[in-house]
Amino acid sequence: MSREHPVDSVYITSREPGAGSMVLAMGLMELLRRHYRRIALYRPLAFNREHDGDMETLLKHFGLEQSLESTQGIPLEEAERLLAGEGISRLAEAVLERYEALRGDADFVLCLGTRMERLNRQLGMDLNIELAKNLSAPVAGIFSMTEEVGNLEEPFALWSRAIRQEGAEIFLLCANHCSEEAADRLASAPWKSNYDFPIFCLPRLAALEHLSLLDIMEKLPVEMLAGSETQKENDLNAFRLGTMELGSLLKEQQPYELVITASDRADMVAGLLLSAQSVTTPMNGGVLLCGKAPDPALSKLLEGLDEIPTPVLYTKKYEHEVLPILMEIKPSIRAGNRRKIDMALQLFAEYVEGEVLQKRLSTMPQEIMTPAMFRMQLFERARSDLKRILLPEIEDDRILRAAESLLRRKVVRIVLVGENEEITRRSKKLGIDLSGAEILDPTDESLRQHFAELYYQERKAKGVTRETALDRVSANKTLFATMALYDGRADGLVSGAIHSTRDTILPALQVIKTAEGYPLASSCFFMCLPTRVLVYADCAVNPDPTADELAVIALETVETAEKFGIDPRVAMLSYSTGESGVGADVEKVRRATEILQRKRPDLPVAGPIQYDAAIEPEVAKIKMPDNPVAGHATIFIFPDLDTGNIAYKAVQRSAGAVAVGPVMQGLRKPVNDLSRGCTVDDIIDTVAITAIQAQEKES
Repeated sequence: MSREHPVDSVYITSREPGAGSMVLAMGLMELLRRHYRRIALYRPLAFNREHDGDMETLLKHFGLEQSLESTQGIPLEEAERLLAGEGISRLAEAVLERYEALRGDADFVLCLGTRMERLNRQLGMDLNIELAKNLSAPVAGIFSMTEEVGNLEEPFALWSRAIRQEGAEIFLLCANHCSEEAADRLASAPWKSNYDFPIFCLPRLAALEHLSLLDIMEKLPVEMLAGSETQKENDLNAFRLGTMELGSLLKEQQPYELVITASDRADMVAGLLLSAQSVTTPMNGGVLLCGKAPDPALSKLLEGLDEIPTPVLYTKKYEHEVLPILMEIKPSIRAGNRRKIDMALQLFAEYVEGEVLQKRLSTMPQEIMTPAMFRMQLFERARSDLKRILLPEIEDDRILRAAESLLRRKVVRIVLVGENEEITRRSKKLGIDLSGAEILDPTDESLRQHFAELYYQERKAKGVTRETALDRVSANKTLFATMALYDGRADGLVSGAIHSTRDTILPALQVIKTAEGYPLASSCFFMCLPTRVLVYADCAVNPDPTADELAVIALETVETAEKFGIDPRVAMLSYSTGESGVGADVEKVRRATEILQRKRPDLPVAGPIQYDAAIEPEVAKIKMPDNPVAGHATIFIFPDLDTGNIAYKAVQRSAGAVAVGPVMQGLRKPVNDLSRGCTVDDIIDTVAITAIQAQEKES
């Protein structure tokens, strides 16, 4: 690359409609947010300033605080007027003016070119490249690969020459929709060395090209007669005209087809609703009724159903009018479609060399750690050595959606605890793919007997009989999963989405037990603030620890922090700082601090210390001026459970922090608890942490 200054922007553009710019944008955003705190998005040519689906997806998925309006540059109509009246230089000035306003508040600007189908002939195909040059943003180009494998070199040569002739720089070029053979051949192609920028091949992933009901509803006047909002996000594998008899259609039905039929086919609607509830037939993608308004009797039938397994829609257009419209609609990646997002990110991660791109980016040295950076580090570490993690709460949709996401992104190996038929039924209903998960059936009699015997041997000294052991293992799925972990059938366990902390932790304490040298188990939370990650302990397990126990909790938390790359600076919290306070509570913290310093004299520790003195340098200068931890603590040890639990929830809700945990410490094998209010992302994060803990235990 000819530039000597660091790269602080990239301009993504494609050679034709539907080439895959969003796959490239999603992948680059994932890469960028590992290194930059403040990333801005910019569409130099705005085709709709009030709605831009791609920008909305990127803003929402990556949690950017930028407004949609600020991402939008010059409206297309204004661009055409400027070109016609004053030429490209005036248009470039207008685009650059908005761009510079963004750069003032951002470390990196990712620009998205306008899709070619949005541009008229006057604007032409080269306008995006011309704008990239004027913004001094190197081009990340992507094009559809329709040529034969043997001609793979030619399109790269042609397009790179075209960009260079315009005077623009190239960040990367990527061919999309390739065959796997082409992608494999490119990896070892000798002609790659002819280029001074990286080139990549992405194989065709058919699922990314499927339309969703939302894609259709934006282009076709459609009324939803029955179904849920989430069903609008369902992806459709194909379309089928429902002109045949119901029985014949059911024989030929393929998964996630949208059946298009006349509005008087009430038999078709009833049959497809019934088929969607059956585990022996493929799940359909919905029914689109066409033509005259449906009979009121059908509407009444739909209103009376407790659950609508597949959406029913209606359009006034007739079947022959609908099909051509459907063929013209381009698929999109929407913020709510986790499956497509996961597939796009995994495709990028597998076929684009992230390390090569990192070297081409400006990775300014900085001591910040954003929540996004922390999460990406978790995923990278978990992927490095895939561990098997048990998820026993298959009754919860959040668990199953998180499992699918983890499988698609290849973060861990998932072991679901449940009956195969029930998992199949629920995944069909949710429209998710869990075929990559292992299944451990709690109704398997041989497993129950085996686990019951193991439980009996561990608990017989506590008065547990073989009969009691079998009853408990059979009735308690969390205990069943804990025994599977104990038996070495997995590396870690995550539960708590629908059970209390006690339900999750007690079986682990009974049979997994604490590791050698750890007198008690404790917990911590990773508190992800906008620019740093702190660790709070103990906020979930020990109600009123003694001074000795408080010191153990601190030691366990230090080990956890070190495992996850956090430099440990420990604040032993109290209502008093230094020698100023007296009383049993502050004395307990003082003794715990002394014990901790004896056991780890190398460890930076401050205590007793108030929270404000531990976290705020200006306060620390007044209250504890000579302590290097004061004002710079990364680990906060609370004196009791009440204080810790209240504090983490207050910071989480009031300061907008992302709280990851509770993460259990001190057990022989990792078992982690979820909050019953957890999100899908919370579950994903906790599973990744559990996998990393399992890696550490093994090593």
